[in-house]
Amino acid sequence: MSPASAYLAPTGPMAELLARTPLLTPHPHTDALRAEIAHWLTGTGVLDAAAAARCLDRGHLDLAARSWGDVPAGPGLRAATKWLVLTRILDEHIELDKPGDTARRTVGALRALTTGGQVPAARSEDGSVLVRAFEGLWRDSATLAGPDWQNRCGADFRSHLDSSLARLGAGPSVPTVPQYLTQYGRDGAVRCAAHWVELAHGLDLPEQLYRHPQLADLLARFQHLVCWIGDLGAGSGMVRALEVHRGLSPHTAAARVAELCAAELTTLEFLADGLARGSHWPTQARRHARGLVRHVHALIHWTATTTGHAREI
Repeated sequence: MSPASAYLAPTGPMAELLARTPLLTPHPHTDALRAEIAHWLTGTGVLDAAAAARCLDRGHLDLAARSWGDVPAGPGLRAATKWLVLTRILDEHIELDKPGDTARRTVGALRALTTGGQVPAARSEDGSVLVRAFEGLWRDSATLAGPDWQNRCGADFRSHLDSSLARLGAGPSVPTVPQYLTQYGRDGAVRCAAHWVELAHGLDLPEQLYRHPQLADLLARFQHLVCWIGDLGAGSGMVRALEVHRGLSPHTAAARVAELCAAELTTLEFLADGLARGSHWPTQARRHARGLVRHVHALIHWTATTTGHAREI
């Protein structure tokens, strides 16, 4: 049994976290959503039919279907699911490009896209099918969410791109716990996941509301959980930092991270429930709080049962 499999064993550190987390019903139109995403992936040329089927079989569609199982089957759900799936494909594209030249060109084109709204003609040589797929997705998303959402998502997506390139050129060293806590806070991937929750639910939060201290607190806890749950699934990140720099065994390190997740999840659920029940809050803020909790619940079950999970989603 591999170390990662040990973390996910029914009797392992994730078992208690899994047992206290509700299993969500998937979206009633999951099959139609799968067919549409597969058609989009092949139609844009990102993957051929067989590769698209393999990609979706790894469970990313199931994560989307359970996380956003309570939203209408409309353009918001489709766009959010496309972001989740295409970002994972992009991550693999960057990870597999060991020299890094193609990855750097792709990142440069995507940075231009999310800054100015399009890939400049001068960079057409960087316009791979992957970049063009993101260009169409960015354009579609801009019709669903206003400038505040676009600015937030664009900035955090660029942060994730930069972090992905930095990892590509990094050595095999394991960061200390303080270094890890600083590094993952700089990676915008988890904040992108929160933006996809917002997009799926059609919330389009104004910046002033998004920056409210209570919502900011929820988002910080959401970020902790998404990162640490991914670390548990892969046996990486915080788990490895505790093993290497605190001298803990793999099982003990995973158990420590699982305890952190359970405590943070209890707090997130409590604070989100209080906000969602507060009649003085705008409806979109209340729905966002519930949506963040639902995504974490879906992620816990997906991570524990899917071998192809992504650390940052």
